[in-house]
Amino acid sequence: MNSLYISLFATAVLLVATAERTKKDHYRFRSDQPTEGEDEEEPHPHRHDPFSTIIPVARCRHNFNDRTETAINRQINFYMHSAYVYNSMAHYFGRCDIALPGFQKFFEQMTTEQRQHTEALMKYQNLRGGQVNLQQVTAPTTNDWGTGLDAMIQALELEKTINQVEKLFTISQYITNLERVGPGLGEYMFDKLPQN
Repeated sequence: MNSLYISLFATAVLLVATAERTKKDHYRFRSDQPTEGEDEEEPHPHRHDPFSTIIPVARCRHNFNDRTETAINRQINFYMHSAYVYNSMAHYFGRCDIALPGFQKFFEQMTTEQRQHTEALMKYQNLRGGQVNLQQVTAPTTNDWGTGLDAMIQALELEKTINQVEKLFTISQYITNLERVGPGLGEYMFDKLPQN
């Protein structure tokens, strides 16, 4: 669980570090922005006009840039997609004609982890006064994941898109061991190891 918080904290720090505070942190505009050369009028924070085009955002929002909010929503979508892919992998290895329960268990754990990351980022978004904007989650590119080695290579590429350093290292180690032991009996013996 500590690695989850470290990973989420690192993601949040990176997102916040790239964001800049703007004058519009407390307001969003429905109307068009002023064109070049026009002076932008700063809205009065205490004036209430029911016909105004200004939409006040959450009261708790403070030092939370729109770009940070967008980046967090994009990361949420990445986590949801990866959970979808890992779930597909887990059920593939659980099939009676594949029968590698260690791989199934590993990918089920990965699915659960991605869902936890998703929930944590959604809570963080609300905590900061942002809005969770869920996007369409793309389906996995395949339902046939091949051997354990093939699936681990796909998992490594997936982890590179969401940048979880510990998982990149662990999956890389698994790939090295699977290449060492080879297919067939080697893969079967790897499947029985305690880490799975």
